[in-house]
Amino acid sequence: VRVNKGSDLIVDFCHRRRPSNTDTRSEGEATATKTMQGQVSFSEDIIIHYFQYPSSNEVSKRWHSKKDKYSFTKETTRDVRCIRFLLSTIPLEALEKEALYDCVGLEAILSDKVKIFVKESRRRHVHSIVEMQDCLSEEQLAAYASSHSTQSRERAQKLAAGYLEILP
Repeated sequence: VRVNKGSDLIVDFCHRRRPSNTDTRSEGEATATKTMQGQVSFSEDIIIHYFQYPSSNEVSKRWHSKKDKYSFTKETTRDVRCIRFLLSTIPLEALEKEALYDCVGLEAILSDKVKIFVKESRRRHVHSIVEMQDCLSEEQLAAYASSHSTQSRERAQKLAAGYLEILP
């Protein structure tokens, strides 16, 4: 029987853990703790909670159907195409204010380059925060997240300033 002990994981967080600057434990204690963190144990006792599955009427009231989700995606795609066409054919100065209001919130998906940039930035930011969770205290993690989201905050401020100039 072959045992991988976590080597087959996509991301092995136990081996990627960075030591904390505030770690005051001795070398032996830290090693013992790291060894324990890599172990998984299961309880023999389980708790089962039974619930009554909601009726189809209740489900339709609480959640969007696949058809709803599909129509939301189609509407967003259509709106983006319309706004892209509008912005590429009419000078910004000639657009009515109502047409510009339709662009608010869609700026990240109006351009494929911007959409990819924003998506990749979010992915990198979330990945770095998750990677640092074991190494930092809550306050340090908050400061880390804040310092690594400066570019996004600056972009949002520029967008808000631009909208403030254009829209009343």
